[in-house]
Amino acid sequence: MASIKLTGDTSGEITISAPAVAGTNTLTLPATTGNILTSTSDVSDLPTAPSFSARISSTQTVTATTFTKMECSHVDWDTDSKYDSVTNYRFTPTVAGYYNFNLAMRGDSTGTNIIALYKNGAVTKRKVSGGHQYASLSIVLTADSDDYFEAYGYTTGTSFNAFANDNYFQAFFVRPL
Repeated sequence: MASIKLTGDTSGEITISAPAVAGTNTLTLPATTGNILTSTSDVSDLPTAPSFSARISSTQTVTATTFTKMECSHVDWDTDSKYDSVTNYRFTPTVAGYYNFNLAMRGDSTGTNIIALYKNGAVTKRKVSGGHQYASLSIVLTADSDDYFEAYGYTTGTSFNAFANDNYFQAFFVRPL
């Protein structure tokens, strides 16, 4: 069993050390507010973690039975300015890794409604909903530094309804490749 060393000083800082195969792992609890946990690992080595959430802000007119890009122009957040909410309505993470995507669409028809995630201009995953106005999809995919992603909807109706909570496109970084 490895021994763990716990040290402290009059400033209130506490250090926990444990021997490892190639050195010592150390965890420091600082006496000041701010960082709660720090370690001997350099956090600057970690990649940035792009994340965004966008939604349509008004009813979007579409051609029935045609895949149409969702114009998610209202941005709730975009941590690294990786989502284009003005022209292309696409997410270009620029950081290679695994990403969790969440997207949903409410069409104005109870016929067939489909939500699709496009990667580099081609459908990569989709979810079909028949007999309901609402379709949603949640999926984890990999991205290279130059990939881009777009949300598309398909409805037998002629619009994506303006329900802000039902028409959205989101993604967040999960971990590096």
